[in-house]
Amino acid sequence: MRPERIRSLPFRNGRLRSGQWWAAAAGVVFVCAGVAAAVRAPEPEPVSRDTPVFGIRADSVSGLYPGAVRRSRVTLLNPYPYPIVVRSVDAQVASTSRRRCRASARNLRVERFHGRLPVTVPARGRAVAGEFEVHMPGTVDDACRRATFRLTVTGTARTVGR
Repeated sequence: MRPERIRSLPFRNGRLRSGQWWAAAAGVVFVCAGVAAAVRAPEPEPVSRDTPVFGIRADSVSGLYPGAVRRSRVTLLNPYPYPIVVRSVDAQVASTSRRRCRASARNLRVERFHGRLPVTVPARGRAVAGEFEVHMPGTVDDACRRATFRLTVTGTARTVGR
């Protein structure tokens, strides 16, 4: 039997992307109603039959200045009662703590991933996959110095033994 393909949640470091807030609010209402009616929490609902979701987060990056290199740790979260194998991870700049600092590759570059893939995440568990190296170019906008940057991380995974 072919393993299921898994898609990561649409989060940026634990936050919904802009434009998804209204959907989240509606979801909270439905979830609250569902929790009140249910005795036991249901299993996570897949996006489609072939693409269930899993959690993936990267640490925020701070203390940057032109030429600085830092690392952002990637943590994988498995909500299922069976293990999954994460095969790939990718990251890009999502947002910054300073209003005049644009979240772009011009101000912060996400570079090499330091980690070993694939990573098996235990049932209802978590695992650290590795770290992304991030670099602040010497040509960074002045408004970005000492800003905190958040990353959007995506990944692909498959179920183990299913």
